[in-house]
Amino acid sequence: MMLRRFAHSLREQNWAAIAIEFVLLVAGVFLGIQVANWNQDREDSIRAGRIAAALQRDLADEAVVGPMIDKSISALFADYDAARARGEQPPPVYFRVIGSDTPPKSPCSGMLQAQIADLVDPQLLWELCFYYDERDGIGIRYIRYVTFVEAEILPRLHGDPSAFYDADGKLRPEFAASADRLRDWQHEFPRMSAWAACLKDRLNNPSVPGRSCRPKVIGGSGERPVSAQGSP
Repeated sequence: MMLRRFAHSLREQNWAAIAIEFVLLVAGVFLGIQVANWNQDREDSIRAGRIAAALQRDLADEAVVGPMIDKSISALFADYDAARARGEQPPPVYFRVIGSDTPPKSPCSGMLQAQIADLVDPQLLWELCFYYDERDGIGIRYIRYVTFVEAEILPRLHGDPSAFYDADGKLRPEFAASADRLRDWQHEFPRMSAWAACLKDRLNNPSVPGRSCRPKVIGGSGERPVSAQGSP
């Protein structure tokens, strides 16, 4: 309709009408483009919000479950040390996660494939990927640990407990090393839980730059994890 009026005014050489129709035509095209952009921005915002909410649920689980596992492992070591103090030779401490031993995969590649990279602050996106890559690595360490548990500890549980100890009554080196690996794995939970809680808060405003959630790197050799052997 507008184009027909514009063509008619052009034929009649009605320059005032032509100017008005031209302005209206340009304004209509501009508003149409703006409406399309607004709709796209709204859809992008909704999609980013859904992805952020899903990530927040996962991070919230990490922030809650991590301290629970840390507490459970500490209790196991406390029971072991108490038994050793009484002169007993209990089986070495071991820990298994109920359900699948396979750790969850990083959602980072899926986030990038979903094209939300442009909707999230670059630093936050990098830290999310770094966090999930780190969690994957910790999960791989757990698989190595639990493989030893299932092959070397569980089959001996119903036999003579002294099979875990040497002639001097000390925990055999391979089982002490397994306990040390469990300690190492346990020590990751406070760091990962704090990291997850920080990222969860950052996802309240995923497109806005904010503080870094990445844990600080501690220099030096650090403290040696305590062996499950406890007192000789």
